Amino acid sequence: MRRGEVWWATPRLAGGSPKRRPLLIVSDDVFNCNERYPKVMVVHLTSVQRPGGPFDWEVTVARGVAGIDKASVAKCCEVYTFEKAQLQSVIGTLPRDVMRKIDRALAVALSLSHGPES
Repeated sequence: MRRGEVWWATPRLAGGSPKRRPLLIVSDDVFNCNERYPKVMVVHLTSVQRPGGPFDWEVTVARGVAGIDKASVAKCCEVYTFEKAQLQSVIGTLPRDVMRKIDRALAVALSLSHGPES
């Protein structure tokens, strides 16, 4: 498992029932590749776009990018910790330019400072 990979999983997210959905790994590979550490941090992708968005804490991911079959939004304001064993299969990996947008959105959501190159 690597940062930037999108995986299928069937999580029960806050306010919803279990549903198969794509999850983007956002935790550092120090954790992701450590076999003794069983968890990763993820954000979920959704094809549902709310009126007024995308917001600064969301990133639009075009259909076909990283093998995603629908245009989606990465919800960087909703970071979850999952057991690695809950992730079912890898879909693909987001390109660097999209991950830079993810980093900016996470910085906004978590109130982290980010430099001018972000």
